[in-house]
Amino acid sequence: MTNHVLNLFAIKNLSELSYKYRLLEVTKLPHKNKNYLENLHRLAGMVASSLCKPVCLYWQGNKVYLATTELTKDIKTEWRLIPHVAVLVPDSNIYELNFSDITPHQIKLALRLLSYNIRSALIKVPEIWNDSYGSFYFREAINAGDDSQVDVLRGFVYRLHYLADKNIYISLDTTIRYVDRISLWARVINGEDVNHYRMHHFLYKFGVQWYRIQFLASTDYCISEQIFYSERDKKTYNVYDYTKKFATASELEITTQVDPNSIAIVYQYPYKNLERYGASDLCYKTYKTNDQKVAKLHTYSILKPIDRLEKSKELIDKYFQNIDLGNNFKLVIPAEPLEKNIDKFEIPDLIFGNNKILHINRNDENTGINIQDYGKTRLKLLLEKEAGLLTRDALQVQYIFIPKSIHRSIAQKFQEDFEYQMGKFFPHSYKFKKIIYDDQKAKNLRQQVEVIKGEVEKNEIDRGCALLILPENAHSDFHNFIKRELYETLQFQCVDAGNVKKFFLSKNNEYQINENPKQKQRYFSYIRFTALGMLLVNRQWPFALKDSLYYEVYIGIDVLNNYAGFTYIYNGGKDCYFRPYPSAQGEKLTERQILSILKKDLQKDINSLDLHPKSIIIHRDGRSYIEEYQGFIKAINTLQQEGFLVKDVQVGVIEIHKTSSSRLRLYYKQTNEPSNTVENPSIGDYFIINNAEGIVCTTGWPFNFSGTANPLHIKIAYSNLELDITQALNDVFSLSQLGAWAAPDKSARYPATIKLGDTFLEPIASESDDEAALYSEDEPDEEERGTYLTDEDEDE
Repeated sequence: MTNHVLNLFAIKNLSELSYKYRLLEVTKLPHKNKNYLENLHRLAGMVASSLCKPVCLYWQGNKVYLATTELTKDIKTEWRLIPHVAVLVPDSNIYELNFSDITPHQIKLALRLLSYNIRSALIKVPEIWNDSYGSFYFREAINAGDDSQVDVLRGFVYRLHYLADKNIYISLDTTIRYVDRISLWARVINGEDVNHYRMHHFLYKFGVQWYRIQFLASTDYCISEQIFYSERDKKTYNVYDYTKKFATASELEITTQVDPNSIAIVYQYPYKNLERYGASDLCYKTYKTNDQKVAKLHTYSILKPIDRLEKSKELIDKYFQNIDLGNNFKLVIPAEPLEKNIDKFEIPDLIFGNNKILHINRNDENTGINIQDYGKTRLKLLLEKEAGLLTRDALQVQYIFIPKSIHRSIAQKFQEDFEYQMGKFFPHSYKFKKIIYDDQKAKNLRQQVEVIKGEVEKNEIDRGCALLILPENAHSDFHNFIKRELYETLQFQCVDAGNVKKFFLSKNNEYQINENPKQKQRYFSYIRFTALGMLLVNRQWPFALKDSLYYEVYIGIDVLNNYAGFTYIYNGGKDCYFRPYPSAQGEKLTERQILSILKKDLQKDINSLDLHPKSIIIHRDGRSYIEEYQGFIKAINTLQQEGFLVKDVQVGVIEIHKTSSSRLRLYYKQTNEPSNTVENPSIGDYFIINNAEGIVCTTGWPFNFSGTANPLHIKIAYSNLELDITQALNDVFSLSQLGAWAAPDKSARYPATIKLGDTFLEPIASESDDEAALYSEDEPDEEERGTYLTDEDEDE
């Protein structure tokens, strides 16, 4: 047990608060429709927008209701959800929600109502803007005045939590948004192709109302010519006149901000398939933290634990005090975070080659290594003959593709050093079959891909693994495309010729390794970690868990750009398989698809590995869907009927949220110092939110890194028998040790079920826009222009 602090702030006076609410039964909406849940959420949003009141989905038995604090009886009953029409049937009763005695069925409603009022108050604060539910950013850039092309906007995200002590807390964490300083129209004027930005996210500055959009296409007209029908007042406008009428400018009149001759665009709100028209002059591209354009600005997002926690306290004190909830009731939220004694999971034993066990010394045992040596010992054991790789299967043919543009002395030395490093991992020698490809005339993506495909055909390659050295002028999507195009034939690990070249110095028309000790160390470190990546490409697993997990079989599922990745982990990681499948769905899989894939794959693996599992758990990357769970259950039932599974097998779906929806942070409190300094927690520290949710620290001490540890948030979404949240968290933590396969001396945030999916799925599931780039040199992509159609208020 250790002393910790969480970024949770208790709401102290809620026992005095109560709401009256009504229930509206949702009828006439086909519940067997694949978009039923999406339609329910959309309906709730439409009703909330119409009433200007909070609306929450509320299940009672087999019926679905909308719960709202609007108490009048003349609520509109028919709502159009093209092609469906939902009919609301008001319950005649008026119910009371007393925050001093919240029933289990009222918890979600209580959090929704309270959060709605907090959000409504924050939206009125002039210096911040609302990005999405619970996310706010300051308008003024913290790097204003520098020579960067990108603004750094500091912000915060809050969430509400109902904990086991029956109190409601606000979690608050700081965040960053990177926004371009010049508009999309300015980029077009500078000669950029607007279609390059299709599906990219932008900040739309509609007067004082700022919000994020997803760019779909430009139109053939300028904003003073492009017309559309507005649901706001049932009138037709051109984009320019509409903007002048409804965009309230804060400092400058909208007419000085918008050029009537700028191009009109079609956009949608992120993750909402409803098209709208807008002005390119008001669009400012946003960037993710891993974008190369903001690499030098990333330091703004890195905060020490003490600084991050203090910032959370300041924001609570400044923006969350005395929020008026009506009837003169104002929130009381002291800016003092919750302190707790936190439990900790022990680091599991790992097994390497030759049955070598890595054990962490616990409680002054006589065996095991010191925890501070954990990371470097994992790497050290892989390089030792008495340990080494756990998986040592025979390798397929190994190829190295070398561009003609790289100097032969660099290529030769790099190949020799790489083969030597791979040989240290294997108990036998490792050699490449070398292929030189002519990259010098391949100037665009299509040509670069065709050169490699031509070499594969010429050398009659039908299977194997390859190290591809990308030329210095390689298209940014070259490595993803080649991995996808040749996935069935070759598995690729890629390195950049420019990155390799920087370790060499020119001397007498030859290149030699830079003998500077730091540079030389970086060079061999670069080779070592590239070699570890090559091991994974060859499906040679470095180590596994010595002991069994609480739940026996784990399946990681991720869906990205019409591809689905399935990662199967058996026997604690001793047996792992990744299998990609095309998917017609963008984010979720159908019941039929899940049934077909899991039945086939599980039957094959259970049979070949002679398994008799009593539990099978899905780790879903992000949000899970009921259709996927239903397909999972049908696959299990079929395998039970066919005798592959026992009848009482336990199954469940656990959501792994990369961007934690809980927004919880854990801090270790140094109580032996006068200042009570807070630091990063230890790996294995965990906190239970409720019986279905929790966080676990997969990064933290003893690993060193700049910034604050970000715990992993998991949620039990579905199960046939109740899963234990502590055991589920423990298994996630154990599997995160295998997530470090590619970098054993570092911590890994994600379990192997998710990490392997990221590693193998992302390259072959490249953006659909990028595919157009392969063929758009001679024929521009002609896309059908969308029409303006919406059932919602245009202002979100």
